Amino acid sequence: MFTWISETGFPGRVRRPGLAFGLVLGLGGCLSENASRGADPLDRAELAGGQVVVVGPPGYCVDRGSLDARPSGGFALIGACAALGGAGPGEEPVVMTVQVQRRPSRQEPPDAQALAAAVAPLRVLAREDRDDISLIQLAEGGDTALPGSDPRHWRGAMMINGHAVALSLYAPEGSSATGRGGRARLIALSEAILEASPTKDDPEEMTAARAAAARNEDAQAAGDSQGRGGLRGMFPGLFQ
Repeated sequence: MFTWISETGFPGRVRRPGLAFGLVLGLGGCLSENASRGADPLDRAELAGGQVVVVGPPGYCVDRGSLDARPSGGFALIGACAALGGAGPGEEPVVMTVQVQRRPSRQEPPDAQALAAAVAPLRVLAREDRDDISLIQLAEGGDTALPGSDPRHWRGAMMINGHAVALSLYAPEGSSATGRGGRARLIALSEAILEASPTKDDPEEMTAARAAAARNEDAQAAGDSQGRGGLRGMFPGLFQ
């Protein structure tokens, strides 16, 4: 069975960095100002040694300050590029998260039923198993994971190159993204990640991905030594 792993110890709850990113719903201007001081958002980010490449749907970027790239997995937050100080149209201010972890060889691929069981006793409004991703819509918990967001939110899971990839989407209260709009965006995110990630049976792609991941980790380390931008720089205590 797939288990939704988190650093908080609360099944189904997003990792601690996500708590800060909920402020993007009300502090887009502050984020843009902070980003202009050197925390430009990323178009893509390599996790799990380059085996999973995170790319947002059109108009959405990776928050540089949230990125945690590790050889075995990692974590990233995605928001509207414009809200993070990048170029692009003013997309709806949804927040999406990507968490990657290596899957034990005996573990079954995640499905909607397993996701629903992992978040119990939270109430599940909808569940769906697609070819590449399983999705659930929850009636509650969004405002607990990300203060200021609607209780209704979406979560999903898929497998890429032997890694479990957990996705989530949060939106302002009353937003269409808490319903079918959120489903469409999370599917678009999954498709973008699948398209950008290397094919496991292609050695050249995997070698190139590992090299890109190494460069990304070096750049991340350099950013740490200079002080992170983005939300990590604004609210460092929330990322500990």
